[in-house]
Amino acid sequence: MNMKLKKFDNAVSPVVGVMLMLVVTIILAAMVASFTGSVVDEQSVAPQSSLDVGYVAKIVDTDKTNEEPNGAAENNGFVFRLMSGDTFSIKDISITLKKDDTVISFDMNTILNDSAVVSEDNKLSIITNSNENRTYFAISPGASDVLGIGDTFMLLADSSFDNTLCTSAATKGRFLTWSPEGTGATFNVQTNVPIEYTIYHTPSGKAIQSGTITIR
Repeated sequence: MNMKLKKFDNAVSPVVGVMLMLVVTIILAAMVASFTGSVVDEQSVAPQSSLDVGYVAKIVDTDKTNEEPNGAAENNGFVFRLMSGDTFSIKDISITLKKDDTVISFDMNTILNDSAVVSEDNKLSIITNSNENRTYFAISPGASDVLGIGDTFMLLADSSFDNTLCTSAATKGRFLTWSPEGTGATFNVQTNVPIEYTIYHTPSGKAIQSGTITIR
């Protein structure tokens, strides 16, 4: 008797279909994970940049017996130049100044004092935030807020004073001052006294650079 073997192929197509669906699902999941990971990495990594830090401190005070500014408007402050590394937007940073236990921070929400002794001219343009308020950051007129190698920006000081002849002053010297609008606080930086600074990348919350600086 001849026996014929029958092939049972009925279940092949459904199995292949399920396997293909699994493969497609795995590929899509891998793509989504890769994309999500890259987004998280971009947000959590601060720019790897090196900046040169300088200052402008033209402290002109005609009355040195008090702590009030009695001179012409001067665009004083700290100057930062991107020397190498990654580019970044000034709108994505904050700067912290620290002296002893006193700390002050500046970002796009820190509003320049209305009485600040600064003036916009053909050498300086103050960056405004989304509410059109003037911040403490300034660049050259026509320049971009995104820094390229060699570009500079400035952290403006509100004012300055010289109280070297003040008999009642606890500390005498020449100072740059910061008094952000709405804070009611004043941060003084004295000449020949080093202070600490840190530049933060606000999207990641990580530091780009820190160090000390002394104005003369």
